[in-house]
Amino acid sequence: MKLHIIAISGTATASLAAILLEKGFKISGSDRNFYPPMGDFVKSLPVKLSEGFSRENIDKNHPLDGVIAGNLVSSSNPEVERAIELGLEIYSLPEALYHFAMKNKKRIVVAGTHGKTTTSSLLAWSMEVAGLNPGFLIGGMPLNFGRSGRAGKKWFIVEGDEYETSFFDKGPKFSHYFPNYLILGPVEMDHYDIYENLEDIKKSFSLLVSLVPSSGLIISYNNPVNREILEKARAEVVLYPTAELHYETLKNTENFLSFNLKIKDDYIKNLRSEVASSTIAINSLPVAYLLYHLGFGPKIIKKTINSFKGIKRRMELILKGKNFYFFTDFAHHPTSSRLNLKDLRSRFQDWKIISILEPASWSMRSNVFEKDLPEALSSADFIILAPPPKGALKKGIPLNRKNVCEALKKMGKNCVHPESWEEIYEILNELPEDNNVIVLFSNGNIDEKVGRIKDILKSH
Repeated sequence: MKLHIIAISGTATASLAAILLEKGFKISGSDRNFYPPMGDFVKSLPVKLSEGFSRENIDKNHPLDGVIAGNLVSSSNPEVERAIELGLEIYSLPEALYHFAMKNKKRIVVAGTHGKTTTSSLLAWSMEVAGLNPGFLIGGMPLNFGRSGRAGKKWFIVEGDEYETSFFDKGPKFSHYFPNYLILGPVEMDHYDIYENLEDIKKSFSLLVSLVPSSGLIISYNNPVNREILEKARAEVVLYPTAELHYETLKNTENFLSFNLKIKDDYIKNLRSEVASSTIAINSLPVAYLLYHLGFGPKIIKKTINSFKGIKRRMELILKGKNFYFFTDFAHHPTSSRLNLKDLRSRFQDWKIISILEPASWSMRSNVFEKDLPEALSSADFIILAPPPKGALKKGIPLNRKNVCEALKKMGKNCVHPESWEEIYEILNELPEDNNVIVLFSNGNIDEKVGRIKDILKSH
């Protein structure tokens, strides 16, 4: 079968290309830009690539059995128009993923506002450790695998996104996956560009819950919003954390986290993770429970945690020296930034924490989180609010970085809001050579910025 993928260098589309190639498909694709890491990844695949979108990209690869459109591709895209003219089947990415890679397997969907990528990656690695050779598509790059998608055998794990599916299907992506098992992390308001309010977003998650059959299992974070979403579930529901399913932190140091897990009547003691966030502990709870449910015991869980390397750009340690650590994190919501900074504060109690926040997503670039950001960033000693990437908002009022800084200053924090990245590099270059922990929060393209910061740190 021969398929063409429009916008192929996205995380999901590039991963789907790799999965389809494993299954023997012939793939071509196009995109405006091929930014690393996914641009480099897709260039390494045996795929016929075209830079830019044009009608000719369809014609030169025809005959085709269908076209897959990434979720940001519009109906006015010239390749979409040409595919329609030729009467080609046009698939959204979730449709293609389910139809070509998931439908004959046991399906596990990991959803929620926070923790999806870490939990999906940890689950995929645990099933690999258990010898199940799972397929997966994850919205990040798990360092244990070095890729974000593969075909696998009898199991398939997918990070379930609540964002709209495509230009011709405005429902949530995860409505196409029909899970046998669902892990549901904490649900909060997000994606203000497509959801009006929390009630609106709860409807999408309630739909997902309704798709799990009565023979299935839902493992959900235990909070009021999630419990309301679960009210009409037909499948068995297990909540975490609870008295029967929780963790206890033993040590949270500069270099590792150790903790115990309680699952039903069992204690799994002295689990140790070198991943740079204690969120690994809370995210391990649904993974450990599902492994127990599938018949695997403490040895697999302990081996999984101890050998898990984390995910690229999820509190990823980029560089460390005698008197500095440099992390990056894919920040899309104030809650995740708040938790990660609190964790750093706990681990690096006598160090100066410097937070650089680039508001890159629509929700972060608009003013919808303006009142939440000061508290979210308050565990840092010095906050640099970077300018957002160029480009107009779809709707709404832009974030006022000055207002956020003023609120942080009232909390006794040092905060600046430079107008350019060159100013930020100058600020970092002039930092005293104290014990500094620098974390760059952004879900935009940061490769060049990371390179510049690394050069500055190496030169000190």
